[in-house]
Parts: sequence; structure tokens; C-alpha cells
Amino acid sequence: MSDPAAALDELLARQPPADFTAELDDAHVAEFRDRGFTSIPRLTSDAELAWLGELYDWLFAERVQPVRGGYFDLSRAYESEGPDLQPQILSPESRFPTLRRTAVFRNGRRLAARLLGAEEPGLRGWGHMIRKPAGIGAPLPWHQDEAYWDPVFEYEALGVWMTLDPATRESGCMSFIPGSHRGEVRKHRHVGDDPAVHALITDDVEAALAVPVPVQAGGAIFHHCRVLHSSGANTSPRARRAWANEFQRPPRTRSERIERPWIDEGKRAWEARRPRET
Repeated sequence: MSDPAAALDELLARQPPADFTAELDDAHVAEFRDRGFTSIPRLTSDAELAWLGELYDWLFAERVQPVRGGYFDLSRAYESEGPDLQPQILSPESRFPTLRRTAVFRNGRRLAARLLGAEEPGLRGWGHMIRKPAGIGAPLPWHQDEAYWDPVFEYEALGVWMTLDPATRESGCMSFIPGSHRGEVRKHRHVGDDPAVHALITDDVEAALAVPVPVQAGGAIFHHCRVLHSSGANTSPRARRAWANEFQRPPRTRSERIERPWIDEGKRAWEARRPRET
């Protein structure tokens, strides 16, 4: 009988070198500043992509919680029964620091610094993984990433979203509203008006302006923390696996309080959870 711990150790020991270098040109920078997002065809090597796929599949098969409660389904209430529609793992790098030594993370951080006009050593970074299962993967509605964050602070941040599988319209690629990053954080609410559902939605969006951004496996999208975006359902015969890393300058405390009631509602629902022990 195989030893799961030994199998994981063997997998981690096979991590390939992070020797792939991705680049942005001036056109990418201009697109990001104008539209709030840009994409590149490759962020990592074939070897690292294959290795990440093995580790990713193990994490979701084992429902790993790198932080307490850090495995849940975005599309239904915490700890509710039912099939996984859009499971998420928070902060996988806190359990597996080796993820910070991947080309995905290193390239993402370096290129994020260029897009933000920041010094790379000053950027903070953390990750999350979202899986849309084949055939039943749920859509993620229109939202802004900053809508999830503590409104006590002001942010200069972006996400680096890398897909391990082809992200097509059929499998649930991301779509964006160009230029929406220039505005404020819009009013959001929890999906189904249930604070126990982690996913947020804003109704303040002109969906007719949406631009879908399909990406091949190993490709990445860089998007501003305020740009409106969503992703479709996965009706394809294969899973759509994505790993996103957020990079930001150190947040600054606001001079005036901002009211975002969905944050308070979500915090109470999170604190009331009884996640399984790992």
C-alpha cells in the first residue's frame, strides 16, 4: 500500500527549476493602464506546468486547508452539502512555501512590479486556487477583487491569473469591462444575498461592454484590483484549473471610513463557520 506522505514528498522533490523568463512589452503596459488588464501567452515552462498540475490535483483531491477554513466552494454556503461547483483553496503557499519559488510566482511578481510602477522587493503577494469541475463548474459573477478587502485601507494591487488548462468560453474563461478600474469600488452583495456564500456580485455593470479573454494553458492575465470581471460556467468535458496570485504595495490607512456592509456581513458568516479539522 502506498504511503500518501511519501508520495507527496516525492512530488515536491521533483519540482523543476524555475528557469522560464516571461516578459511584458510597452504595449502590454499601455493596455493594462488603459483597459485595466492585459495577457501574455506564457508565464512558465511546460515542465513546471505539468508539475503544478500534479500538486494542484493533490491539493483539491485532499481538500487541503492551508489556513483554517481555507477550502470551500465559492458558489454555495460554507460547509453545505453537495457537489463541488467552484471550490477554492486560500493561501496554498502558506502550506507549501515552495510555490513562491516557481516561475509562475517569480515572473508574476516581477511583472506586477513593472505594471504597478513599484520596486519588486516592496510588493506583498499571496495566492488562491479556483477549480471549475468539468461540465458543472459554476460561473463567477461580476465583481471587483478589492470589494473583498478590508476597506480601512487603500490599495495599489493587481492579480496574476494563470490557468493550467485552456481557458475558453466553453470552459469558463475570464471576461472584463475595459476601463472600469478607473472608478471606485461598486456596491456588492453576496450571491443569493446569503453572507455564507463567499462569492460577491455587483449589479452595477454594463455587461454588454464585456470583453472575453481566452488563455491557453500556462498563459496569464494581469488585472487591476478594481477592474470588473467575471468568468463563465464550465460546460466543457475537462476541468478548468486556475492559480491566481495577488501582488500589492503595502496598503495605506484611509483618512476616512468607507462603509461596505457586505464586508461586515461576510466577516460574521466566516467567523460562524465550523470547518472540518485537518
